[in-house]
Amino acid sequence: MSVRLFHPMVAPHIQQVARALHEAGQLDRYVTTITDRPTARAQRALCRLGRFAGLDLAREFSRRRVTEVPADVVESHPWAELFRVGFARATRRDLRWHDGLWDILEQRFDRRVARSLHPGLTGVHGFLYSSLDTFRRARALGLRIAYDLPSLESGYVEDLLRSETEKFPELDTPFRRWVLRRTPRRNARRRAEFALADIVFANSHVTKASYAATGHDVSKVRVLHLGAPPCVERDLALAPRPAGRLSLLWDGGFSIIKGAHYVLEAWRRHQLGRHATLDVYGSVSLPERVLQPLPEGIVFHGSVPRTELLDRMRDAEALLFPSLCDGFGMVATEAWSRGTPVLTTPRAGAADLVRDGVNGRLFAAADAEAIHTTVQWCLENRATLHAMREAALATAAGWQWADYRRELTAHLRAAGLFG
Repeated sequence: MSVRLFHPMVAPHIQQVARALHEAGQLDRYVTTITDRPTARAQRALCRLGRFAGLDLAREFSRRRVTEVPADVVESHPWAELFRVGFARATRRDLRWHDGLWDILEQRFDRRVARSLHPGLTGVHGFLYSSLDTFRRARALGLRIAYDLPSLESGYVEDLLRSETEKFPELDTPFRRWVLRRTPRRNARRRAEFALADIVFANSHVTKASYAATGHDVSKVRVLHLGAPPCVERDLALAPRPAGRLSLLWDGGFSIIKGAHYVLEAWRRHQLGRHATLDVYGSVSLPERVLQPLPEGIVFHGSVPRTELLDRMRDAEALLFPSLCDGFGMVATEAWSRGTPVLTTPRAGAADLVRDGVNGRLFAAADAEAIHTTVQWCLENRATLHAMREAALATAAGWQWADYRRELTAHLRAAGLFG
């Protein structure tokens, strides 16, 4: 008697759920799409083909490595996802194609998992948008259902995005309008998933509040903050930073929802690039007409492997995370694990763990002047900012993934998912 875990991705949070179930002796199987299997013949062949095309597929596969549970409990169905990734590269100029295919494959994955359920299981653990058919099948079989919310309620987010594009029409794009037309149908699917769940996990009080504000029954919601990775050695975290311009880091999509347009406004209006650099790691989704001319001091690096990014975080003086709304923002716990203070807003779920002036700074969301004031404070108080690194490390050490797994296991057991 055990729990079937399923999600198309192998992100750290999902792997930690798998590990919690495995450590409790309750993981039936972790069903996903692509996983890194370097010795597999098919993967080696794909990597060789990729080299002919100038692509480092081995590096791409390394992003899908499962490290938290044994390979024999992982069931992977890679081909549709491989097609999606290749298709996305080929059509990267038009995200509507990418989004449409993503939608189709999420539901296809869900149906595959639903067909595999059987009465010998005790429960299923699914995630936002990829779970409806599986939850319906689980309910028919009498299985208990756990549901994980990695982000804020989608209607809440769309209202915020609509407000931003009304305020800044230059942010609107054909892709935004494409998504908006599909929002009612997608929201109906998410609401149906939520209604079927016996227990729901929100990664912050911000996430829970967004569901309460949109009429969901949050009595079954449990707030469980995401854990931090193991902390870097103290001497490395506290080592003096080089003199020169203030070094800030951005991790994740450079997008409307993350407040990127307010960062550009602050940098341009106050010429912050004369005194500070912002190294951006992640995709860029703002329109070119908003990005250009790119202000001095902002540098786009694209996506890099997580291990490399953690090293870059350690070297930065602070993480800039001016989110307009974010379920949690695991980038914050990752930054703290490197001793790096976090500059963020109360609309990011990770703000639950921020102690203003101790392990980071809180500033108003959707406010270019607040960003400028915060960066200026960092410039004028670099010794104080560096002293925060001790508290940043302590924040990460105080809530590790092991703590998350312990609490998750207790909640799942209380909800009757374990046999």
